[in-house]
Amino acid sequence: MMEPNLILSDDGRTLKSVIIKDESIKTVTIPDSVTAIGDDAFRDCSSLQSIVIPNSVTMIGDEAFLCCESLLSIDIPTSVTAIGNEAFYGCRSLQSIDIPNSVTEIGSWAFWGCSSLQSIVIPNSVTEIVSWVFSGCSSLQSIVIPNSVTAIGNGTFENCHSLQSIDIPNSITEIGSWAFAGCSSLQSTVIPNSVTEIGNGAFKGCTSLQSIEIPNSVTKIGEKPFDGCSSLTQIHCRIEDINTMRFGKVLFGDAPIDSITLYIPSGTYDEYIHHPVFGKFKNIEIEPTK
Repeated sequence: MMEPNLILSDDGRTLKSVIIKDESIKTVTIPDSVTAIGDDAFRDCSSLQSIVIPNSVTMIGDEAFLCCESLLSIDIPTSVTAIGNEAFYGCRSLQSIDIPNSVTEIGSWAFWGCSSLQSIVIPNSVTEIVSWVFSGCSSLQSIVIPNSVTAIGNGTFENCHSLQSIDIPNSITEIGSWAFAGCSSLQSTVIPNSVTEIGNGAFKGCTSLQSIEIPNSVTKIGEKPFDGCSSLTQIHCRIEDINTMRFGKVLFGDAPIDSITLYIPSGTYDEYIHHPVFGKFKNIEIEPTK
């Protein structure tokens, strides 16, 4: 069996590319001299199933494992601090991955289309979940977001069809546009009182979503964040001064507002029923005292 051809930088510290001419090669071991896996290093190594990364590696570059379609699992050592943009893009056989606490940065689209990935734990060293990072992870059933994270980027969990629930920690201040769009198994979510902005189409197409809570901290909601939420029956809106809010031109899209019960804070009934957006609800009730 032929050995893979590892192309290194002149100083031997960066793995620049891997050439695999024999598809019977399923495993590659990166030498201990390497400190960085370069951009595109394993790109399109479609037959590769596993990779051994030594503790010397501190960075995984952009598109490093892009479209490694047979890659089943990978252990990232605690020496790694950054995972580049599209690093595991299209690794559709990847079932599990452990991200160590040493990682502080996960790039955009890093796990896009990893359709076999079922669960993932984001370490508390990460402060932002950037745009589209888990988009298309259609088998993802659960994810743990630590309190270190302050923002969920655009399209972060778009089309994660198997995601049934998610705990959004109190550290989050912004939920980006289309963050949970197409999460068709998501049934309920509580937006914490730290969130000030909900982006365009944030929950668009969440067809199983039955209830949602909007905290008083929210000051801006974009266009159609609940468009296509056909199972929505309850909205618990905690916003006390609804007239100071900034809304998109179309807030609820084709959500079934005629059958949704809108629960609002005590003492705000007149403001809500005369509001150009919320006044369209037929069922408006004061939130029961707990």
